[in-house]
Amino acid sequence: MAEQKRDVARMVEEGAKTAGLAIAPEYLPNVILNVERSLMIAQPLLELDLEDDLMSAPVFRP
Repeated sequence: MAEQKRDVARMVEEGAKTAGLAIAPEYLPNVILNVERSLMIAQPLLELDLEDDLMSAPVFRP
């Protein structure tokens, strides 16, 4: 878990640099916590296998 937390912290820091965002040091732990929570919430959805015919596809209507 500590390794995963370190990876999320690095992801937040690198993502902020890439986007040109400055995260104040006092807010960084809460930002990391929120990203960790978002990843935990999304994980079951990302692991769900859907059949190809259930996925939406673009429809062209002139």
